[in-house]
Amino acid sequence: MSLMLCNDLLLLMMVPKERIASISYLAHDAVEALLPGADRDVAVNHGTAEEILLQQPDLILAGTYSSPMARKLAKAVGARVVEIGSANSFADIRRIVRQVGQAVGEPGRAHALLAQMDGKLAWLASHQPARRLRVVVWNGSQSVPGKGTLTNAIIEASGADNIAARLPDTRYGSFDLEELLAAWPDAILQGDTRWSGPSLQDAHAMPPLIERYWHGRRIAYPDAAYACGLPQSADAAIALRKLYRDLPAGSAR
Repeated sequence: MSLMLCNDLLLLMMVPKERIASISYLAHDAVEALLPGADRDVAVNHGTAEEILLQQPDLILAGTYSSPMARKLAKAVGARVVEIGSANSFADIRRIVRQVGQAVGEPGRAHALLAQMDGKLAWLASHQPARRLRVVVWNGSQSVPGKGTLTNAIIEASGADNIAARLPDTRYGSFDLEELLAAWPDAILQGDTRWSGPSLQDAHAMPPLIERYWHGRRIAYPDAAYACGLPQSADAAIALRKLYRDLPAGSAR
């Protein structure tokens, strides 16, 4: 039984459906994007004590913020609870995938998933672009992911430089419009709630200066794909690399 989205995806990648008691109700859209059909006929849960009692799982994959009451009840019914942390780097992804693989009795499957991921990362590292673009994740809210975030790790693997990584040693820094104009990145990455692949976008909800200077240089990516530490994070970096090639020639200026 999984109580959170990121664990749902890992569980579906490692374990046959007949061994899954349930996954969280949040999983479906993410599964459709990354593992189409993998959750068909798999029960869902809302993290309630009643569902734990009804489904009687042997193992519960919980997260750092899973309900303490659910954990307490899980122990009362004899289920083992394994807490899976969040990922802020590819090293974290390796640790988490191995942890889940060990917990569900599928270390070989975990090894295979990581081998695929590391092969893709090795390909990216050996095929560096002629020029590293300077990019930043910016949605107008001032908060931008910098050092120590999975988003930054994906950007670095894609062969670009995240200008927010130069901010003081904090995972999320502040970046207002004036600072963005002063930094003048080659492209602006913008998170999107949709579960679709990254794309070049020209939405109309941004300040006129952004529309003017970064027209055709705004890359949309699905937020959730960067929030979970999955082997597919390497695919996210490859997708960005391909989109860089579609950017207009020359600089944003």
